[in-house]
Amino acid sequence: MSHENVNVVRRFFEHFAAGEFEEALALFDDDLVTRRHAPLPDPGTWHGREGLRAAATSWMGVFGEYSMKAEEFIDAGERVVVRVLEEGRGTGSGVFVGGTFWHVYGLRDRKVVTMDWYTTDRQALESVGLRE
Repeated sequence: MSHENVNVVRRFFEHFAAGEFEEALALFDDDLVTRRHAPLPDPGTWHGREGLRAAATSWMGVFGEYSMKAEEFIDAGERVVVRVLEEGRGTGSGVFVGGTFWHVYGLRDRKVVTMDWYTTDRQALESVGLRE
């Protein structure tokens, strides 16, 4: 089942990259819990697909151009850890910025039920019981 979980998360990134946002959201459970962990800006918890939209909009809203690319998938059973390259150009400043972040997707019945955003691989790996 864990290989299938990785494939679900891969499909999310493929849909996102293609601008197919509704298809991407369809991979998430209605009761999704999204968490942004410190030291990321504005840590918090959001509920449902609308909560994910709100969290993503607050994160990506400062960019006129934005991209998110999965660089590595780590199978952790019912969870999938993903190293993600995020890049964007500031709307007001025009400055290009980029960084690597870590997402952890929890899955049940081929749907994403939790999505956690971390700053470091250590945080992400420890959250699923793995060490660096």
